[in-house]
Amino acid sequence: MAGSGITVSGEQWLREMDTFRANPTAYLVGKRMDEEGFVLDILQALYSDELSHTIKVQLLGLLQEKCGVLLSTDTSVEQTVGSLTGIFQQADVDTAAFFKGQVLVAITTILIARDQLVEQPQLVGEFLNTLLDVVSKINSGPDQVLRGVACECLREMEMSYPGLLIRKVGHLYAMCQTENTFVGQNYMMLFVTVLKNAMQNILQETEVTEKTQLSELLAGRVEPFKPICLPEKVDSNTFPLLQMERESSTHTKGLESKELKSVISVVVEHLPLLTSAGKAFVLRQLISCVDMSPDLSASTFKSQFLNHVATTDIGLLHTVLQLKSQFGADLLSDVDEDLLLRRLLTFANHPCVPVLQRLLCWHWVLHYTTDKQTSYEVIPARLQGPLVTQLFPQIFDHMTEMVTKLRAVSLYYATNTPPDSSLQLLIDSLVCVQKSVQQGVGGQPAQALFQALFQYYRQHHSPALAAEIQRLLLDVVLFHPKFVAHTIDLLDSVEELTPDSPMPVEILGALTTHTVKSSPKDVIADLEHYMMILEKAASMTQIDPKPTVLYLLTLLQTTPLCEEGSWHRGHALLSVCAAVMRNHPSTHYFKEMGDVLYTMLTLYDDLDVRDQARLYYTLLTNLSFDKLSSLLAVSADNRAHTATSLTKLVTGGSTFPPAAPVVQITQPLLKLTRVPDDPLAESKSEGPEELNIHEKDFLSSYLERIQASTYQPAIRIKYYLHFDTDADPDYSRLYALVLHVQTNNKYAQVKDTYVSCISREDSMKPENDCKTITLSFQPLEPVPTQFTISCDFSTEDGKTCVAHLPVLRLAFRDLFLPLPVPGAQKLQLFQQLWEHIHQQQQQTAEDSHKPSPDNGCVESVCCLTVGTEAVDGMLERELGPFLVKQEDVEHLVGILLPPRTHLLLKVKRTDSAAVVTMATDNWRILPLVNSYLHGLEKSGA
Repeated sequence: MAGSGITVSGEQWLREMDTFRANPTAYLVGKRMDEEGFVLDILQALYSDELSHTIKVQLLGLLQEKCGVLLSTDTSVEQTVGSLTGIFQQADVDTAAFFKGQVLVAITTILIARDQLVEQPQLVGEFLNTLLDVVSKINSGPDQVLRGVACECLREMEMSYPGLLIRKVGHLYAMCQTENTFVGQNYMMLFVTVLKNAMQNILQETEVTEKTQLSELLAGRVEPFKPICLPEKVDSNTFPLLQMERESSTHTKGLESKELKSVISVVVEHLPLLTSAGKAFVLRQLISCVDMSPDLSASTFKSQFLNHVATTDIGLLHTVLQLKSQFGADLLSDVDEDLLLRRLLTFANHPCVPVLQRLLCWHWVLHYTTDKQTSYEVIPARLQGPLVTQLFPQIFDHMTEMVTKLRAVSLYYATNTPPDSSLQLLIDSLVCVQKSVQQGVGGQPAQALFQALFQYYRQHHSPALAAEIQRLLLDVVLFHPKFVAHTIDLLDSVEELTPDSPMPVEILGALTTHTVKSSPKDVIADLEHYMMILEKAASMTQIDPKPTVLYLLTLLQTTPLCEEGSWHRGHALLSVCAAVMRNHPSTHYFKEMGDVLYTMLTLYDDLDVRDQARLYYTLLTNLSFDKLSSLLAVSADNRAHTATSLTKLVTGGSTFPPAAPVVQITQPLLKLTRVPDDPLAESKSEGPEELNIHEKDFLSSYLERIQASTYQPAIRIKYYLHFDTDADPDYSRLYALVLHVQTNNKYAQVKDTYVSCISREDSMKPENDCKTITLSFQPLEPVPTQFTISCDFSTEDGKTCVAHLPVLRLAFRDLFLPLPVPGAQKLQLFQQLWEHIHQQQQQTAEDSHKPSPDNGCVESVCCLTVGTEAVDGMLERELGPFLVKQEDVEHLVGILLPPRTHLLLKVKRTDSAAVVTMATDNWRILPLVNSYLHGLEKSGA
């Protein structure tokens, strides 16, 4: 399509570009042209001699920025790249070196963004030959800038398609040694990029220990520098290197090469000639190269560490820290570690360093000693003595930096001091943010203070610290009610972290008492904030709601709230009323709440508030507490405080037409088939993780923790959801499936499972491509059972149907979980549990006059007629994840049966039998254990 003939005026083109960037579609419609026409106009302008190179560079920038919109087909890309290549060849390097470089950048951007190496490899190959021709002119004077840009273009192509230039690595190495102009840095950066990718490619593709391919590439120059040889067909598998594969391969294979040592030495010698950015980049590539070669020592970088540990350049400092993270003790001594940590702290606290760079340094401090696989924060053990003072925030620190420092202070004192001994230091460190908040300053200071308080509580949550936090919160909120929202958010977080903590109830109780004792004229200015306090307090069953209800009545009677008729204030009062009725029996406040709601429904000057008050009044006077609580709970969850929705819940009435009846499907339709167990990944308990117990009284602490209400282990099993072979073929695609699992009193209710869609073509057989779901079962008693499964769904014609699936069975073996302690503590827990069960059994026998407990500790013995080899096979195949200790004569097996039953086994082998001694704290499971073991015996285990 021909262009629109846009004028060649430079100012006009600047206006055209601004208009196009603002709205490309509207621009093209207004000009009555398509994308190809606009690209043609741009190319004509680039060919024109009337425009300056400055305008042409901006046009190239527009092509790069909008190539995804303007170049939508391979043909348009090919034509554009061909035109730009012609422009590049016609331009004079003496007068337009910068412009020619930008043409190369534009072509590179277009080819990478449009993935033309896969779509048009010949086009990319021709452009790569052009780049190789430019960079091959070593030490050429007039085109130094152009050669540097060409090196950067090749580097971008290599980074986008790792291994693209692998066979040119020897030539690039020779160029690095020969080039003696300032663009030698560009050659060096290109070379180390290609070298690293070449090493990773060799490691991934070869299996032999001694790899000579790298030596051939570095010394042999297996092919000429020009032209480049690309495969005839390039696809996504031609350059398979991905970041995760690179990292994993460097830890499993080693690459040895004598030439590599020489190459690394040459590159390190050239580092002083590079800029800070170039030096940081080259060092990061060399780190990967050395890490992949066991023949190279980390001491190669010792001089670089000493040279740059005191740098003020953030890129180089980050590279030094990467050296420490990658090589650790292999590179740095204890003195070096201390020096680096002191330097890092100095950089993190220096006022001349930008805030974002200081925050990056604090991130390094908090992750200074963590492993590569972990992400938790910890204060380095080396940080002691005078260095600790640098953790405390200063008055001129940025608020984000203050929060980070306060987190560091909390971590330090949580690790290095006994409980409560550092309480005053922690509170004193809040002065920088506390003073501003106490003066009523909101925004970032308030966020910083409340974040710091929660961080303190999460790290310590001692009674003394909780008391200090309570005192500080009351001091802030009582004088500045606008911080109520921050306080409630903090209390919600505390309640989620420690559900049994009394702090939320105590703080809300104190705030409620202060509020109901305040004069209404003192409260009216910040009424919404005070109502938030009363609403949150009403959700606590431990706080008496009657004073709150009486205070609401006082507000309505003594203030002009009803006459003003504010919608926001009216709904704030009604939210408190709803919270009270939802959480407290109405017998305690029935008359007072009726007076409040009646006053609002008759006198409040807002129709919506009156209607909602009338609804609440009707509910209060006509429904029991259970129904009232459930209805208001539904309303609160759905944020549906509307009269219509609640009226439908109470009466079932509705102005909408009735829905079509649900279709009951009796023939087989769907099935659940268990996904085969992966022997390397056994089921894990859901909820509480492994218990790390450091107290001296190990067993008592462990038993106390598993008896807590928060410890609720669950069994997670994966199933294929697929169509039954006898299913009606009319049901080929189902939508919005909801699977209901009906449980008995031995198991907690299983949450409904939602599946958006399932089709017959994808889920006909229980295979890997089939739809999968995971069900989480939480036993209340350790017994096998079976579940009834039903499924609601919608069909393609809009019908709602329900079908029953085959019964789902949970076997006794499915309940087995490993002992919930780290591996190093399993044997200790096994031994102490066994002794505990033995003592409890003896004590029960001595107290024979007392009735036996329903679930008591007991020991038993079972003999299995299986041979030695069969015993080993049984233990490895059936009970491998639960083995605590393996010996030649005796094996120890420790099992947790949810919710908190232990099964301990000692298996002793003989020539013709295996004697299994059992100990459990729940004698009711012995028949199940006996049946399970004899089942293994019969199956030939």
